[in-house]
Amino acid sequence: MRKRISITEMGAKTGVLCTREIQKTIDLLDEAGGGTVVIPEGIFLSGTLELKNVSIFLEKGAVLKGSSEISDYYANSFIHNEMKQTISLLYAMNRDNISISGEGTIDLNSDAFFDMSKREVPDYGWEFSKEQWKECTATYDYRVTQPLFFNNCSHVRLDGIKILNSPSWTVSFNNCRDIHVEAVYIKNDLRIPNDDGLHFCGCSEVFIHGCNISGGDDCIALTSVLDWEKPCENFVISDCILRSCSKTIVLGYMHGIIRNVTISNCIIKESNRGFCIMCSSKTGLVEHVLVENLRIETRVRAGNWWGNGEPICIFALYHNNESYCNPVPDRNIEVNIHDIQIRNVSCLAENAVAIVGEGGNIQNILIDGIYYEKRKSDNSYLKGKKRIDVSPSKEDVTLPEDENEYWLLIDACRNISIRNARTACYEGKSLKNAVRHSLEVEL
Repeated sequence: MRKRISITEMGAKTGVLCTREIQKTIDLLDEAGGGTVVIPEGIFLSGTLELKNVSIFLEKGAVLKGSSEISDYYANSFIHNEMKQTISLLYAMNRDNISISGEGTIDLNSDAFFDMSKREVPDYGWEFSKEQWKECTATYDYRVTQPLFFNNCSHVRLDGIKILNSPSWTVSFNNCRDIHVEAVYIKNDLRIPNDDGLHFCGCSEVFIHGCNISGGDDCIALTSVLDWEKPCENFVISDCILRSCSKTIVLGYMHGIIRNVTISNCIIKESNRGFCIMCSSKTGLVEHVLVENLRIETRVRAGNWWGNGEPICIFALYHNNESYCNPVPDRNIEVNIHDIQIRNVSCLAENAVAIVGEGGNIQNILIDGIYYEKRKSDNSYLKGKKRIDVSPSKEDVTLPEDENEYWLLIDACRNISIRNARTACYEGKSLKNAVRHSLEVEL
């Protein structure tokens, strides 16, 4: 029978730093062949902890809280393509059979690293109101870069826990297999940049079910940004409630490869960009995706967030980041996004559905059963009311500059089918669709 040891048995106390005592509990159980580290009721402060082949169980009322002092954390050996140093509260490298579960909370203590009195205000050519300033991203000098980080692990399970106040990517998985994320509640500050909920790179056989995620950046991201050569594939995402100031669910990014994904029965609330598929032309690939039964509501935030109120945004346009460690892969993929099926979607949005490619590099897209209702936006004028925001691409994409209101843009694509679409009138006008430079489009 696997052992269970409470961290208090190893000397951990509430209100003081317990890194050494918690790590001692982990190491003792690992040396004994595995077991469960129990975190009892109370607030226990910690710096960086290395998870091994053990389970963490947070009892009801338990809080594992990250230290406010950056000196209590250390960088592990993983060089992150975007963040460079990987600094975590909890990390695991080359481990199997790890679980973090229970009714307790992991508080990542973002307030310790961000200055909420200062904001990064984008230069859109407008003066920001006080309310708009509040929606801009907070600033920082240093932060924990990957609070919960799993690299090259298998059989990982997160179940029932709450995770709060992340200063960066909340839970990050790289090159992991057989991951189950069940009934996890993540609530991050909406003013903090890059505080993704769940971020996956090069992972496979992943199940995400029944989660409630809210934050400034992506709620669920499949990107493979940490290694462009390792695809994310075989994902099942279902029954989640999500809210983001950026992309709520995103498949793809720059040169990543994403395939074999199903998404169903999710609610997206008040997000800058609802459901997104994106990759760079010639080098990225997203294929074989099934999506059904989504309710999407968008709201444009005033800060430097990607998106401009698009409920569904699919694009394959060149984008790259020269500051990344890994080079651009040597590829010449002609069709970058294909075999995407989206069914039964209801949208209340501040901008149009957009499918935007280059020279027909998006093909075989089906949207069957969509209701679209447009609502007035307080902030879309900042980037341009007619602008489709395809950041991080620098391409300028706009709806037709005329007096009509639009619900759909299809640009430079091939074999696109939109069936059983219903749209509500907006300010007494019927909504139009715009099709440009595209072949074999069925409306």
